[in-house]
Amino acid sequence: MSTYYYALDKEGDWVFDNFPVQAVYLIKDFKDSQKIIEITFHGKLTKFRIGKKISVYGTVFTLTAEDRYLRSFKLFKEVIDLSTISLQSIIDFKKSVEKKQIDRTEEFIHNVTSLNSYSIQDLFALISQDKLIGNINKQKDFVKELVGKKPEDAALTLLKLIKYSLAMKVEFSVYERTLKPWDSVQKMEQPIRPLVLSILQIFMQDFESKDILVSLDASEISNKLLYVDNDSLFVSLYYILDNAVKYCCPKTKFMIIFEEEASCFSILFKMISLKIEAWEVDKLSIRSYRSAAAEKLNKKGQGIGMYRIQRTLRLNNAELEIIPRYFEFPKIFENTYYEGNLFKLKFTGQQSWFANYVK
Repeated sequence: MSTYYYALDKEGDWVFDNFPVQAVYLIKDFKDSQKIIEITFHGKLTKFRIGKKISVYGTVFTLTAEDRYLRSFKLFKEVIDLSTISLQSIIDFKKSVEKKQIDRTEEFIHNVTSLNSYSIQDLFALISQDKLIGNINKQKDFVKELVGKKPEDAALTLLKLIKYSLAMKVEFSVYERTLKPWDSVQKMEQPIRPLVLSILQIFMQDFESKDILVSLDASEISNKLLYVDNDSLFVSLYYILDNAVKYCCPKTKFMIIFEEEASCFSILFKMISLKIEAWEVDKLSIRSYRSAAAEKLNKKGQGIGMYRIQRTLRLNNAELEIIPRYFEFPKIFENTYYEGNLFKLKFTGQQSWFANYVK
């Protein structure tokens, strides 16, 4: 037989237990007694002792059927008195695990909610919501007529919805890996430019709506093969571009350039975006941190995007370097100050990539 524990914190909330299901009711019905009790355990009536210890950290109930404790209440009392020694450490550990999981869940909800918002926004831009409240036949007739009148807009919207669905699939995949850390990252060689382009297309309409001219490097180096995990890199790139759409100055240029150096391969995102103070560069990747400029421009943000980028980049031996005022282009637009900034995504430690090109 074993000795079992049931722990509560000082607020009375459950911390942990390994009590047999048949004995949990004893917690509620506990009486401070030295008497041996009998309960049905594994189909037969079994003798137990149960004790309770209250400390400043919480309460621990101890249940045992071990002979030595049944024979001696004094020995059992020693076990009861020692039961709360590690309670605070266990409570702290439990809270840290819970916080980590809550953070992961909040990130996932934030990311999927953003994708869903984009999807709904594009769908209702094509088909107004009031057209979808009639009977199904009228809805079908309206959509058919709309597709006939605006085939190009309908096709573009459908393609974007497909890409958003793909992005959501990737988010689920990456989130699932956080729940199953033993799953390995699935890396494979693939050309970098098509991967960047597939994600960039999701945001092209958003860039166009801000009259931002986007250019994507098409030089020979853009055909380099990188050995990466597609899903996690998709998430990293998605939030780099998502932030660019939010914080780039309207009526400017946004450039994506590929660069090969002695020790790394880099993707450069060159833009006119919100002014970044030198002292806040390191803070940008801290979860929930938002600069005053970002807060002023977009109050709905949660400061998760940059943190998410850095976390997922680690899965690909990559990091994001932020270089404020990389080039001189100060600009004021609608009382907001913008400057020429560079976001440099650096893949390191795999120089063998540099010899590979798409054939």
